[in-house]
Amino acid sequence: MGGGPDQVPDRYARAGPAKLLPTGVAVRLVHGTADDQVPWQVSVSYARRARAAGDHAICVLRPGAGHFDVIDPMSGAWPAVLAAFRAAAETGPAAG
Repeated sequence: MGGGPDQVPDRYARAGPAKLLPTGVAVRLVHGTADDQVPWQVSVSYARRARAAGDHAICVLRPGAGHFDVIDPMSGAWPAVLAAFRAAAETGPAAG
């Protein structure tokens, strides 16, 4: 991005995924409530905005999971991530 949000706010504003809504693609988000890098409210807000735009979006919050737990197969959050992948595979990319 060439800097932080305080340095280049216009770039961050244009790069936000919510600016691309609706995408026509189903989205499943898994976010830890103990994420110290991206607040879980960001994912909840995105899912809400995606649904309002007509997309199918689900956000699953994992209590106590941190930022990297959702990519760590050894973490307690991993079963929720697998479930999201499986649900996406069963329903297809644009279905709910």
